[in-house]
Amino acid sequence: MKITVLVENTGPSELEMEHGLSLYIEFDHKKYLLDAGQSDNFFKNANTLKIDLDHSDKAILSHGHYDHGDGFLVFFDQYKDKVVYGAKNIFDEYYSGSNGNIHYIGLDARLKQMQDRFSAILKDTKIDEKVYLILDDTSDTKEIGVQKKLYKKVNGVLQPDNFDHELSLVFDTSKGLVICNSCSHAGLESIVKNIKNKLNKPIYAYVGGLHMKSTKNHIETSSFTEEQIQNLCIFINENIQYVFTGHCTGNVSYDLLKKYLKDRIDFLTTGKIIEI
Repeated sequence: MKITVLVENTGPSELEMEHGLSLYIEFDHKKYLLDAGQSDNFFKNANTLKIDLDHSDKAILSHGHYDHGDGFLVFFDQYKDKVVYGAKNIFDEYYSGSNGNIHYIGLDARLKQMQDRFSAILKDTKIDEKVYLILDDTSDTKEIGVQKKLYKKVNGVLQPDNFDHELSLVFDTSKGLVICNSCSHAGLESIVKNIKNKLNKPIYAYVGGLHMKSTKNHIETSSFTEEQIQNLCIFINENIQYVFTGHCTGNVSYDLLKKYLKDRIDFLTTGKIIEI
């Protein structure tokens, strides 16, 4: 299994970077595109890295936020016959209260006019042999939406996001499950417990952002206390062999995670290749 980071917040100068995430995953002789960032940068980087996205067997949108989905405008323009898997509610109106102001973070309106190019996932779905799309458990997530200042508009009224538009791309490898969840808004622990209950197999690796970054007075902080991060690391040590994270995790939180997880965690950057 090989995972190439097509775009992320950080990376080398020869590649394009942006606040977003896109992963190109090769597994069992097939190729998967998970998310497309917010612009054409993922496509430019794929060309630079000599990756032909026309060879993608499946494309998936992890959730309905612009920094993961808007790049699919380029994807659809380039490949007229391809569709993208996504949860049924990806086209709802999503907002963030970060930096003290409410602002729209949902998908570009042009994508909403292209819903025929999306394949809606209504329940957990096996999309290939040993490859699954698992919807996040939303039974107890509204309080998380409040804590993370993430909202959706329902009948013109903002309410906490319950993350019913989010899913994980899961691979059943010879070493264990590899979970790709781009932002983990529902929480890593909840996501891992949900997937372990459904697939009943050990977790080898977890790949994606952990939504732990916060900004106060234009200075990056962590939305987690060190004690919360320490407890999270205890859970990871008991349930996951390796974590590869970046994007919305933030440097402050990553440094604390690294303090407790040591070699079991690594940082995602644009152009990084992970081989499992």
